[in-house]
Parts: sequence; structure tokens; C-alpha cells
Amino acid sequence: MASVDPNLDRIVAHLPQVKAEINRELSQRATRVRAVVNAHRDTGDLAGSLDVETSTVDSTVSIADPAVVSINYGHWTPEGTTYVEGIHAIEAGLT
Repeated sequence: MASVDPNLDRIVAHLPQVKAEINRELSQRATRVRAVVNAHRDTGDLAGSLDVETSTVDSTVSIADPAVVSINYGHWTPEGTTYVEGIHAIEAGLT
């Protein structure tokens, strides 16, 4: 009968090849997000809040601008008369 090490996920996550692939994938996703964000330059605040972080086994691309939800998904102008389409930068990093 076969048995599986209960720490198999940790073992696999720390393999050099797995870490390299995670970093490669993050780099590609971050490039796509940056491209969308940089194409939407109004004040530069959104691009300035973009952060790419790589830890021991996990990696993230995050946007910390307080208006990121409205910018990404779209919003109505303060007067409520015009709808501004979202830039969908987050989705660019998911595909």
C-alpha cells in the first residue's frame, strides 16, 4: 500500500524548480497588470501603488490605491451622469 507524506505540499512548494516556475508565472502576470495600469495614467497614483512581492513559496501582485475597485471595475462620475468603464487590470493578471 502506498503512503503519502503529510508534508508533501511543503516539500513540493520548496523545490527549486517549483519556485522558479512560480517566479516566472508571477513575472508574466505582473507584466500584464503593469501594461494595463500604465496605459491608464491619469495621476500615476494607481501605478505607484502596484506591488509585486515574492516570498519563500508564494507570490502576489497587488494594487493598494484606495480607488482601485472603481478604476478596475468602472464607476459613475460624481455627478452621476456618465459611466466610466473600468480598466480591468486585475483580470489581466488572472488570464
